[in-house]
Amino acid sequence: MLPFDSNDYRSRVLAAVHARGGAEQSDPFEIYDIPIEEAARLGDAEVWARIDEVWAFWQRSRDHPRYRGVIIALLGLHGELSAALRTTAARTELAGRVAAARTARDGERFAELDAAVRRLVSRFGGLPEDKIAGLRALAATHGIDDAAFELRIRRHRRLPAGTAERATATSARRPVSAEVIRQVRADLDELGRIVGTTPPRSLFDLLGVTPESSREEIRAVRDAAAARNRERRPDRRRALLDDLLTAARALLVDGDPEAYLDALVEPVKAVLRPRVATAVLIEDRLLATAAAELVAQAVAEGLDQGRARAVVADLAREHGVEPPETGRLTSPSHPSRPGSGAAQGGWTGGGPATGGSGGAAETTGSDAPTRDRPASRPVPARASDWQALLSRARAELRAGRPIAASGEIARARELAGETLPPIRALDDEVERVIRDAGERWQAIVAELTANRHRAVLGLLEALAPLAADVPGPGGRLLEEVRALALDQCAQADELVRRARTSVGPDRVRLVRAAVALVADHEEALALLAEPAAGAAGPGAASGGTGSATTVGPRADTSARPAPSTERPSTERPAAERPAVEGLPAQPQSAETAAAGPASVEPPTGVAARWDGSSVVISWRRTVTPGDASYRIRRITADGKARAVGVTPATVIEDGGVFRGSSIPEYEVIAGIGGVWSKPARWPDPAGTADPVGAGTAGAGAAGPGAAGPGAAGPGAAEQPRSESGGSTLGPVDGAPPEGGQAGAAAFEVPPPGPRTAADEIGPASDLRMEGGRLCWTWPAGCTEMMVTARADLPPAGAQELGATTRKITNTRYDIDGGFLPPDVRPLHVALFACVRERGELVVAGAAAGRVLIDATGCLTVVGPGSAAAVRTAPAGGGVVGAGSGSGSGSGAG
Repeated sequence: MLPFDSNDYRSRVLAAVHARGGAEQSDPFEIYDIPIEEAARLGDAEVWARIDEVWAFWQRSRDHPRYRGVIIALLGLHGELSAALRTTAARTELAGRVAAARTARDGERFAELDAAVRRLVSRFGGLPEDKIAGLRALAATHGIDDAAFELRIRRHRRLPAGTAERATATSARRPVSAEVIRQVRADLDELGRIVGTTPPRSLFDLLGVTPESSREEIRAVRDAAAARNRERRPDRRRALLDDLLTAARALLVDGDPEAYLDALVEPVKAVLRPRVATAVLIEDRLLATAAAELVAQAVAEGLDQGRARAVVADLAREHGVEPPETGRLTSPSHPSRPGSGAAQGGWTGGGPATGGSGGAAETTGSDAPTRDRPASRPVPARASDWQALLSRARAELRAGRPIAASGEIARARELAGETLPPIRALDDEVERVIRDAGERWQAIVAELTANRHRAVLGLLEALAPLAADVPGPGGRLLEEVRALALDQCAQADELVRRARTSVGPDRVRLVRAAVALVADHEEALALLAEPAAGAAGPGAASGGTGSATTVGPRADTSARPAPSTERPSTERPAAERPAVEGLPAQPQSAETAAAGPASVEPPTGVAARWDGSSVVISWRRTVTPGDASYRIRRITADGKARAVGVTPATVIEDGGVFRGSSIPEYEVIAGIGGVWSKPARWPDPAGTADPVGAGTAGAGAAGPGAAGPGAAGPGAAEQPRSESGGSTLGPVDGAPPEGGQAGAAAFEVPPPGPRTAADEIGPASDLRMEGGRLCWTWPAGCTEMMVTARADLPPAGAQELGATTRKITNTRYDIDGGFLPPDVRPLHVALFACVRERGELVVAGAAAGRVLIDATGCLTVVGPGSAAAVRTAPAGGGVVGAGSGSGSGSGAG
């Protein structure tokens, strides 16, 4: 036994195993490169050393681009294969069986080549030179090298290229061996497994032609398929197609297709025999309907109509019954070719006389049909046939039925035998229509989810002329959705009709029910807004103690004064806002609508939640009248904004979020006529404002404007919530709050964002100014910090529109001596801790520290959960002023 050589093993052993289809077609001696002649002489130690060398080579080569699949299969069978070579006795016994199998396999290797050579010799009297290259390629597919090929054919006479076929070549039909049929069937089955579809049942099915097609048609289709296959990347599928196309040339082009059909008869009988037995057992006869189904199955298995009928008739007689309409049938042992005998006479047609060396009857005379000159056989498909189907497909597409058009295109492609340019162009157009219909269905589903059934009807009316037969998500049909929307609108119309004749609470209840059914019912929305508009009196406008009755989903009977200093709002004045939040205002005049809105109010009520593996973002429509579109963006952990989509609906799905992570931030922007609103965020950076009692309105004292609990006077201040849920106050430019004392004006700290792994890190401490730079003590385990600053209000997140954000590592912090804030004053600064998870930066949702640098350079440290802040001078380090409550952190600058 020679030493192991990896390169020699790869080219000599692994290539042969791969070409034969894997380890199942080889033996352990070949796989481990152990000479079978030395099986009895080799010791166990030598054999196991060779096995270990081969196994190590497999491990090194398991990612080989060509042999990866074979090697992985061999690694899986390593234990079983190596066990057969464990002992000398086992190797000796296995060697005998393997030697016999190799002898039989070598005979099979040359069987197909020998059959092809015999057929060429019978046709031409030798081997024409223009056939030698094809024979050589056929031999190569079976692992026969050039030397063995030349040795195999040297006994046959070589003829010049273009030698005419002998006149007696087609006088007898040579049968196709069962082994060839089994090999073709196995290759077709493997091709189906690789492609993942039902395998072709015959070579005719593979080429997409009928058994009645002429040799010229078969040759043209086969050559075109071979040319396309040569353009594929080299893999098992290409190798299989090479083998099958070679067999198609040998059996259907160079050989006799009738002989191939004759050879299919017995395999088809084996498939149909159990079904015939069952049918006869149940009915004691073979019904006509059952016989028709059996004939159809026989045709599907690859037979022509004549042979299919003959097979069914013969199987019926095998089981002691006559076929339907008992009559004379062609003998199944000698099925006729298409166009004669049973093929022409049906179940009662007369069969030809038997005889001939080929085992099939021959029709004589000048009218005898042949494959090269068909007589009464149906004419193959013409160009006009598939063009007619293509015209029907265009008509279906124009009628708004792209699914039906797709079916006509598939039949046209099948009839044409290939995807011709006109077929491909129309198929692409149909696919575009179907994709567009899918996008329209997404908008329809979004409107359905929001109960906007009037909008659903409009979208369905637009979809019907284009793609009426394209189903929506979940198999919803257009007519079903239309019926649902019409029913909901009819119910809402009835509720509105009853509401017009009602007053007081009944009217409100009926209108609310109508809006709940159809959220975009214009008349219901107008009725819902009427009471609120009429109740806006002087008391409500002035913010005094008077109250206003508001009818709507979020009615509130108490007047809420705004905070003294708040986050810049995009809301319109109360006189310009619609009475009910989230519902459209009254329609604009034609002049105003034509000019377009000067500004667009942002949407409200942005919310995000998990729905399966996607995040669903929803919101309420902008109150600005007009056809609004909404742009949705995801704010990632590193502060970057990524587009999710643009939609006219009020809900959208984001499938780009990792399911195991927390829900990121989102912002929704409304646009009408090219004018876009300010973004509305989730989570809402403004938080939820709740009225609070006296004692929290200013820094330390209750002035004349302070009100007791529950009061709603002009001096009552509504305080925002801090990042831990409490209210937070701080000085802004030293301006006193209304009703409070100077030096501690109120500002709003937004609530924390979604909690992440970075929120487990503790807060930054000892925030201070040193040499004009912001310094702090880093929390344990934190090496990166997002520092966000803006002049108008405290930052809501690590990075938001209008803010300046910089990521600082602890190394950069040490080099620079802290963070140099922008020159603008006043300046709100927030620190957000960061961690790394699987190489990605994760930013905390809550700030690790917040400060305010006012116009005088004073630093105010705002601690989480505090009700006030500590204010320090820019130099000297003393506390300048403090509000009531406890402030966390200290500053020195």
